[in-house]
Amino acid sequence: MLDTLPIHHHSRVIFLLKKSDIVAFPTGTSYGLGVNALDKVALDKLTNLKGRDGEKAYSILLPTKNPETFVNLSAEEKKVLEKFKDKPLTLLVKPKAPLDHLAKDGHVGVRTADHPFTKGLADLLEFPITATSANRTGENPAYSTEELAKMFEKETFMAVDGGTLPTLKASTVAKFENGKWEVLREGEIRKKDLEAA
Repeated sequence: MLDTLPIHHHSRVIFLLKKSDIVAFPTGTSYGLGVNALDKVALDKLTNLKGRDGEKAYSILLPTKNPETFVNLSAEEKKVLEKFKDKPLTLLVKPKAPLDHLAKDGHVGVRTADHPFTKGLADLLEFPITATSANRTGENPAYSTEELAKMFEKETFMAVDGGTLPTLKASTVAKFENGKWEVLREGEIRKKDLEAA
């Protein structure tokens, strides 16, 4: 059973995340599934919900305040994250100790707050949260709470109702290494946009 919250209830969402709960929320590309990224119990719940084998990485949304508590950012990465903070971008960066458990090949994916809800949430967060797409592994992501309810009809968690989202490309996935930008998945943001920034 899916319970919904109005889109302005950021404080309620943070309360649920602190309790190891899963919360679905709108992003700039689809609905996402959030848990406290420092909470192993919550991460295990999320992995079970999505039907993952635990090997695939989770992208994260960082708190606006003190993001470098959790990741190491080069000057180039900082510039790009600032330039595209309202655009769908996942940047692979080096984690610090609190996020080592989520690293794959020495990187974690930092997702920009590209939706008004995620921007407001990031401004209030004190810990990073996951921002993985809301779907079971191998299925298409959900673009409405109705799709979420159908997809997870036997599960119980909270969803922030952001209405029906437009069907857009997934976020660009990129990393800066050896002085060069590499795009692993191209979305709205292209390699030349990163280089220009």
